[in-house]
This record gives sequence, C-alpha cells and structure tokens, in this order.
Amino acid sequence: MSLRILGRLSLALTLGTLSCSLTAAGVGAAPAGLTVRETREQFVSCGFEVPPTQQNPTSPFLAIRDSGPDRGRASRVVVAIVYTDTATAAAAHLAAHRRAEAWLGEAHPYRADRGPQLLPGYSASVWRGNVALVQSDLATLGSMYTVDAQTDESRVARSELFELDFGHPLSAGVDRDFVACLEDSLLADNVPAAQHAVPVYMPGQPW
Repeated sequence: MSLRILGRLSLALTLGTLSCSLTAAGVGAAPAGLTVRETREQFVSCGFEVPPTQQNPTSPFLAIRDSGPDRGRASRVVVAIVYTDTATAAAAHLAAHRRAEAWLGEAHPYRADRGPQLLPGYSASVWRGNVALVQSDLATLGSMYTVDAQTDESRVARSELFELDFGHPLSAGVDRDFVACLEDSLLADNVPAAQHAVPVYMPGQPW
C-alpha cells in the first residue's frame, strides 16, 4: 500500500475517532469566533487545499494541505480544530495541557504557540481564538499504521506517536504560513483571544 494511501488512512482513522468525542464536548460552528466554513474559506484564500468533509459535514476538523498535485513524503498536513467559542477552546487547551503534564509527570509552561499534542502523529498545538492547529506530514502519517496484505486489516506500527505530550523539543510545530493565515482571519473578524486559562510558570523560562 502506498505512502499516500497510508497517510490518508491514518488521517481518516484519527479524525473519525476523535470527531464524535469532540462534537459531544461542544465543538463545531462557532457563534463567537470563526465557523468551520469561515476557517475553510480563509485557508483556501491563502492558497491551501482544504478537501470537503463529505463523510461528516458537521465535523469540527479541517485537513489543510499544500496545494498542487506533487505531494512527496515531506508534504505538509495541518488539522484545524474549530471549537464552539474562545471560552470552549481555552477550556479544551487547559484540559489537554493538564493531561499531557500528568502523562509526563512534570509541569510545563502554558503556551498558545506550543500547546499540548492533540492528535497522534501531529505536532504540538498552536491556539488562536477558537481554533487549534496541529501539523504533520505524509511520511509521518504513512508510518503510523501497517496493513496486512492478506486480511487488509490495519494495525499500529509506531505506538510512540500515540503518546500525546508536548511534542519533541526539536520539532518545528506548526509552520508560520499556516498560523499567519489564521491570524489574518481572526484579526479581520475581531475575534478575542482565548481566556479563562491558568498559565503555569516554570523557573528559568523566559516570559
């Protein structure tokens, strides 16, 4: 099975599993902040490719990719998660932050630019308004699962990618062009920054 197909399988399995739980937690079209449709339109206007979510039109997840037919192993995939409003996003950010700290058994600074991992195989998160962004690439997504040629069943190949913490210290996180595109839309719509978050200050960390 090709890298592209495995990457799509990994993305579909991850987003399909989490979509139900996040929708139940109050995610989707945002009355205070960007809607899923507005987020999609913004990234399309920036020149990115955002395939339609035909299987679940109400999904809060948007898969955002570099445009063009030539997608190699390093081709980027960003997922935007659109929360109901900024308060819901802040609560989700804090909850994910605390889960990651509990998993690691140590405290980490609370950051909008390098939040906890939200999806297996993806980077640390970036939070703007009511939207969270995480990034991966086709090579990473394609390495997460293997498919049995006889049974056509998929199984996890890299269990370490399912350990959600704050990402590898040397990972690039979400590239600036994706973040800048989202920020332009939030500024245009005067979306307030997420509130109700409790920062964790670490000794020796520059603030």
